[in-house]
This record gives sequence, C-alpha cells and structure tokens, in this order.
Amino acid sequence: MQIPVDRHAAAINPEGFDAIIADANRLNAESIAWCLKSYGGFRTVTPTTSSTDLLSTLRSQRPALILLSEKVVIKCFREVFGELAVKLGEIRVAVFADDLSDRQLDLVSHNRVSGLLSRHESMRRLSEQLSQIAAGQTVLSDHLRGRIEPLAGGQFRCTCCAHMEKLTERQWEVLLRIAQGRRVSEVAEALHISEKAVESHKYRIMRVIGAVDRLDLCRWAIREGLIEA
Repeated sequence: MQIPVDRHAAAINPEGFDAIIADANRLNAESIAWCLKSYGGFRTVTPTTSSTDLLSTLRSQRPALILLSEKVVIKCFREVFGELAVKLGEIRVAVFADDLSDRQLDLVSHNRVSGLLSRHESMRRLSEQLSQIAAGQTVLSDHLRGRIEPLAGGQFRCTCCAHMEKLTERQWEVLLRIAQGRRVSEVAEALHISEKAVESHKYRIMRVIGAVDRLDLCRWAIREGLIEA
C-alpha cells in the first residue's frame, strides 16, 4: 500500500539510493543487503547489527534510507529514536513491524517512520517499497492492514490501540487483575464491585482487544508487556 504524502517528493533516483540495514541478526542484515542490491534501486546497502553500529556508520555515511528490524527497535528504541532524530535530517526510516506488539507498533508509528513493512513481502516487492520510501513516499505493507491505518500527513495509527483508548480506568483495573489469573470473585472483592459488573467489564475488554477467551486475554497482556509470563 503506497501513500503519497509529499507533492514535492523526489523522483526515483536513476543512480540508485544509499541505505543502511539494522538487524540484530548479521546473516539477516547481510542477506537483505545483498538482495536489495541485486534487485536494483539501491547503489549501496550497508548491513549493521546494533544501534551502536548504526550510529557509528552514520558518522561516515548519509543514506537516503534506514531499515530497522523489530529487535533493534524493541531493544534500543530510546537510543535509536533519541539520537537518530538529531542525526536524521532528510533520512527516511522504515521498520519491519511483523513482530511488534500493538503497543510497540503504536509507539513506533509516532516517531518519524515513513514505512511500516512486512517480512512476508517478496524481496522484489520489498525493494520497490524501500525505493518508494527513499524517494519521499510513505508506505504501509498490505500484510499489516487491520493492525495499522494511515493518517493524513504520512502518519500511522495502530487500530487496536485506538480502540484501547475506549477502555475506562475501571476496565483497565479489571483487565490487569484477570490477566494476573485472579478469579472473578477475587476481582470483584478487590474493586468493591459485583461479580456481574466484573463479567460485564471483562467481555467489553475482550471485544475491544479482540480476545476470544480469558486465556487469549492473558496472552495479549503478556505480549503487550502488561504482565510477565
């Protein structure tokens, strides 16, 4: 899904773009770099394996595009988007988003990201998407539709997190206690409400986050980092 957001976006560079790939797995980084250069559209593609390696590379290179893996984003979010924001200038940023939780996805989408991409794309399609991003467009992979929606101005929004804003403070209290394995009677006693009210809140929460049962709700809470496994 290609989203033009800039009337003055650069045309595809006939000489190719320079890019940096940051993936915690060196083999992944090198494989992606090799494939992108093979399919064309990129002049140089430099693989890096950490935020430190990435920032060091930026001291000597000014690429058109940086592609970040989920692990780099999750492990070094503040470092990457904190220091990187100062160094970016006109550099465009894309992120592999398949393994990001809804909360992580929502956080990333608000930090100057021009592309949310999927590893399920073919390498040829990925190369095309990255070229579009480097040329000034905003791209959302079709594989992420349903979790993410594009907004005006080249921004994104996590649809699940948008729905989560509808939860009341009391529903969050119920959610956390149920996710921790407490029985409905225990939650009702702790919050001084009826068991019927707890059940009502529980089903409302499940509809909002898309959980099919209590176990699914617990898995979601663990995935979102609300509780530990």
